[in-house]
Amino acid sequence: MLSRRLTKPTLLITDALNATYNLATRKKRVECFLDSVGAVVKRGGNVLIPVDSAARVLEIAYVLNEWWPRERSRRDTHALCLLGGSARKMRSFAQSLVGWMASSVEGQMSDRDTKPFDLRHVSIVQTMAELDRKMRGDTRSRGRPRRAVVLAPVEGMTMGFSQELFLRWAGDKKNAIVMPQRGPPGSLARHLFSRWWDRTQNGRAADSPMRLELPVRLSRARVTVTVKRRVPLEGAELEAWIAQERRRKEQEAARDAMLKRKRDMLDDDEVSSDGDSDSEAPGRIDDMGPEAISEVDLATERLLSGQTYDLYIKGRESTRSLAAPGAGQFMFPFQEKMRRTDDYGEIYDVDEYAVKVDNDDAGVMFDVDAVEEAEEAAAPEQPTKPVVEERRVQVNCQLAFVDMEGRVSGNSLRNILVNVIPKRLVLVHGSSASTKALADYCRDPSVQVTKDVYAPSVGEILNVSSGINAYQVQLADALFKQVRMA
Repeated sequence: MLSRRLTKPTLLITDALNATYNLATRKKRVECFLDSVGAVVKRGGNVLIPVDSAARVLEIAYVLNEWWPRERSRRDTHALCLLGGSARKMRSFAQSLVGWMASSVEGQMSDRDTKPFDLRHVSIVQTMAELDRKMRGDTRSRGRPRRAVVLAPVEGMTMGFSQELFLRWAGDKKNAIVMPQRGPPGSLARHLFSRWWDRTQNGRAADSPMRLELPVRLSRARVTVTVKRRVPLEGAELEAWIAQERRRKEQEAARDAMLKRKRDMLDDDEVSSDGDSDSEAPGRIDDMGPEAISEVDLATERLLSGQTYDLYIKGRESTRSLAAPGAGQFMFPFQEKMRRTDDYGEIYDVDEYAVKVDNDDAGVMFDVDAVEEAEEAAAPEQPTKPVVEERRVQVNCQLAFVDMEGRVSGNSLRNILVNVIPKRLVLVHGSSASTKALADYCRDPSVQVTKDVYAPSVGEILNVSSGINAYQVQLADALFKQVRMA
């Protein structure tokens, strides 16, 4: 039931993308998704699940984490992995947002000793090398190679880990690709979804929900994949890069030396402020002989290099009193550290506020971000260049699609419009066919929905403002005394 505050709005702007896209219930879709993964695991194959990097992946990883420990056999033969460069940070951020999730998830988390979104059955890996080590075998598999169920970005398989695993696993008949999202138009995932749709949804009525199917094998499936990768520089390109880096480092060293000299130099404001009176003061370098000048140069170099913090010239001490006006005395050099600020105020050190994670295995506290940054800094920089190539891939693996996008379907959208009863309706973000279908449904006389429907085209400006009349009523005292307040 909808709240009264959400009914009868003056204007409702809604998405018409899935107006003609009907789905089964979420419970049936989740069961089909797990059955598809389980069928491939039982026959000893790898499963690739292309997902986004920080949105739907949370729900899918949570569902798999709850389902994974139900059978011991798959835990021994397969590894359940979440592959992504920022997977650990994403999980840590999700743990801080449990209060915004469904009450059922929050209740399940509060009844356990584990942390929110601990995902203890999901192994977080950030590189392909970590995944290879995970599949190479461990104590659980008794040293035997293991298969894997991998959630890898991106959902379109146009780049990243999902494309790399597709190229590696697509040729094996035991493997399967289970897609929870259709992918953006023009992507590899959308192409495979279209092939799967033609293979499994022929003969389905337009108003019936999508049929849920286990993984199927496509016939004569050979696709062209655009591979974007980086390769190490060689030959003349490598020499040019080394020369460029050498010039850059020399420029940085010269700039750092200049900044260091500026920071370490003595404050000579008294020279500019005293004017001519300082020109007659004892201890002027112009009055010194060659030996004294060389002694001053040596002392100055030691001062600038940080070996000493005092400049003392023998026999040339200033004899004037400190209280005398315009007296220029040698002083201990002091560099005031200014507070760095930006548009939002003072800039502070983020490391002081880093969240410490308790490592149960080692019994120590460590900073996950600091460890990752240290590992990245320790890795030597390898000069590379981008390369784009076309590959023809024979798809021998099985393919399945189970909608886990989290978007409203056509049936749900129509039910929401009937219950909300908006006074005016604007349809956006949909194909011409889906937009027209939803607009025709709303304009149907038998449907209790507003007939004031707008479907603007791309770039069209629509004026949806409305005028509201406000009235002020003033009651006489005699009439106001007779009013009963409810």
